[in-house]
Amino acid sequence: MLLRIAAVAILAGLLFRAMPGWFPPRDFVEYYSAAEVFAAGGDPYDGAQLLPVQRRITGNAELEKSVSLWTPPYTLVLYAPFALLSFQTAHFAWLMTQTLMMALSVELIVRISNLSTRWKRVATLLSLGFCPLFWNLHFGQNTGFLLLGLAGFLHFRPTRPMLAGCFPALTAIKPHLLAVFGVLLLWDAWTRDGRRALFGGLAVLAASSLFALAVQPEIFRWFVEALRRPTTPETVRLADWQVPLLSYQFRHAVDPDRFWLQFLPLGIACLAAIAWFWKRNIDWSDSLPWVVLLSCLVAPYGGWIFDLTVLALPVIAIVMRSGSPTLPLLGLALISWFGFRIGGLAEPIWFTPAVAAVLAYGWYQSRAKPLNSLRRITHSENRP
Repeated sequence: MLLRIAAVAILAGLLFRAMPGWFPPRDFVEYYSAAEVFAAGGDPYDGAQLLPVQRRITGNAELEKSVSLWTPPYTLVLYAPFALLSFQTAHFAWLMTQTLMMALSVELIVRISNLSTRWKRVATLLSLGFCPLFWNLHFGQNTGFLLLGLAGFLHFRPTRPMLAGCFPALTAIKPHLLAVFGVLLLWDAWTRDGRRALFGGLAVLAASSLFALAVQPEIFRWFVEALRRPTTPETVRLADWQVPLLSYQFRHAVDPDRFWLQFLPLGIACLAAIAWFWKRNIDWSDSLPWVVLLSCLVAPYGGWIFDLTVLALPVIAIVMRSGSPTLPLLGLALISWFGFRIGGLAEPIWFTPAVAAVLAYGWYQSRAKPLNSLRRITHSENRP
């Protein structure tokens, strides 16, 4: 496993150096400038304080709007170390970190399967061709942490629940994206292992929050104020984002002025999930892929193509369990091909529903053909 991850990291590093135009800083500007302002005792959620830093590090003195930080204060512990480096060095280190997070995540997901060596390689190649992973690097985003949070939880939950629970703290970087998963983590706390997992996650978030408070005691108040702040010349508030989500389309069809309507599909999905698990324990190995998919379908904001890196977990888990993965693989290849051709952030509204349709078909195959060819291949290759 370590050799494969090291090989991916080396190849990725060479690619970053050879084709820097494919991997501009973009959103990493947000994390780096926020970390620098935070380290200097300023407000990392204030666009007016971020703007001078972003003008300097981008070399664009004409920059009019800052890229604002929207992740909660406990995430600053992840960004702060990069502010110790020069901007160019920090950007390269960030890309390598994201690559390692995604490569490790794929290894953890594949390792817990009962697939043969051949099909594990297919699953790895499938993940490498899944376009959101590329877009995560292209935009300099942080979704590799979220994918590792999901993969680590799935991998360790059956045997080491407290350690497993530490990983979902990474998914709290963007709590809106995986909110159904977060609600079910709380619901699962009625079981002993669920309580241990929840304790592990809360301990990590508490330690990260204490770090932020130690540096700046006002940080949580500033974060809440930023969420309430109206659109200014330096930044744009959340309610004014045009996001590629069904919840956004629902809000604009009903009443564009009521931001809370974007949260209504999420609320319904959370209630439905709790109703489904009301009298049954949560089998995370079977349920987590569908929980992730549902979370992305009903997310209230975000949902950009780089956010959909988290869909790599259900893609690998469900397609590799299907009775005959040929058609699902072809469907996902077609989706990713169109995904690589995305020109604007508002376009991928079709992406998650399309992935959901392909995965539903793969699941149907696995239900219809329990003694499938994939299982026969696995058993025959594992014979002594």
